[in-house]
Amino acid sequence: MSMLYPLCRVTIRLPEPLREGRGSVMTIDAASLGDIIARLDLGDERDELFNFAVNGELVLHGEKNVVLKNGDEVEIVVAFAGG
Repeated sequence: MSMLYPLCRVTIRLPEPLREGRGSVMTIDAASLGDIIARLDLGDERDELFNFAVNGELVLHGEKNVVLKNGDEVEIVVAFAGG
């Protein structure tokens, strides 16, 4: 967990591949998206497979550094590419 920012209570909406018995929604204490990525074990190889939105706004760069506030809603969606 991050020591630079205080922990906040946030809600996370999970896609099917990340549920693994957790359900579609979970509430945890986290200071940043980096905390959530670590907690869900989305290592560098896997985090490119997922996109993150905080309060409905897609995060395009620097996901691990996005600071969260109490009550934020984070949605994790499976990334896809068109061809």
